[in-house]
Amino acid sequence: MGLFDKKICDICGEKIGLLRNRKLDNGNLCKDCAKKLSPWFEERRHSTVEDIKRQLEYREKNKKAVMDFCITRQINTRNYNVFIDDNKGNFTVARKLDVNENPDIVPLSAIVQCRVDVERQQNEETYTTKDGETVSYQPPVYKYEFDYTMRIKVRTQWFDDMDFRLNTFSISSDNRRELMEVEQTAYQIIAALTPNAAGMQQPGMNMNGAMQQPETNVNSGMQQEGSLWRCPCGAENTGRFCEYCGQPRPF
Repeated sequence: MGLFDKKICDICGEKIGLLRNRKLDNGNLCKDCAKKLSPWFEERRHSTVEDIKRQLEYREKNKKAVMDFCITRQINTRNYNVFIDDNKGNFTVARKLDVNENPDIVPLSAIVQCRVDVERQQNEETYTTKDGETVSYQPPVYKYEFDYTMRIKVRTQWFDDMDFRLNTFSISSDNRRELMEVEQTAYQIIAALTPNAAGMQQPGMNMNGAMQQPETNVNSGMQQEGSLWRCPCGAENTGRFCEYCGQPRPF
């Protein structure tokens, strides 16, 4: 067959249009069938036709679990929502809980780890002299922006990770209220999904691209406000944010 010959979906048997083929390890998958797979599934290219058929069978059975899901707790974020059914001991992460979206229903007992990673972007502040020269402050002054990613590791047959952003746009260190709101949401999710999880990670600890803060225990709580702490910029503070550069206090 030529490169541009029409292919047949090995799942539904329909012809696959140009640029709509999703390659499998030993076959082809159309875009419509691919949409039925779990949104957390990342091993499609390494899956066989039989693997995909088994997952689609699971996905059909999952619709019944969605219909039977009784929300007892719900935590909303800007992108996804965390739904918990305490009666059946299940949870899911989805924009909305309905059969059309068909979010994967996962046992709470399948959770291995729950944490939030914080990525920090650092931008140096400068000023222009009367001669038109752009120079740095001494000592240097920085502005920071933060992105929060919730990471839920699970043991299931079809996926291991349920990762999603807590914020839509990067949050400036000047926007302390929004930073606190996102951090509080992260705490709520971790406490809800891993209430007895000694050894899990506190939110706000992985500063990717900057310095790595030490991981702490979920049950250890935050450092008490009022105690002295040193910011990566070198300043000593007692509040939730560095008074010099605006960076949030590490937990």
